Amino acid sequence: MTSSTVEMDNRQPSQKSYTRFTISKNIWRTKMVTAGEKPGTGFYFCIQCGRRTYLEIGTDRLPPCTKCHGTEFKK
Repeated sequence: MTSSTVEMDNRQPSQKSYTRFTISKNIWRTKMVTAGEKPGTGFYFCIQCGRRTYLEIGTDRLPPCTKCHGTEFKK
């Protein structure tokens, strides 16, 4: 084995790589909401197209997505 091979093996990757487990764990932590619910104030993102919806008043119902008419959102 040459010294250059050993140096390459010992280097750490500069960018963080995301595995399937990491992504699924992050999705598990997000709150899933359905259109028609009163989830409270904040931003909600459509699962199908990613469009952002903001609810300003906590008693408002979450409408269907204005772009794709999707009904599932994540906070």
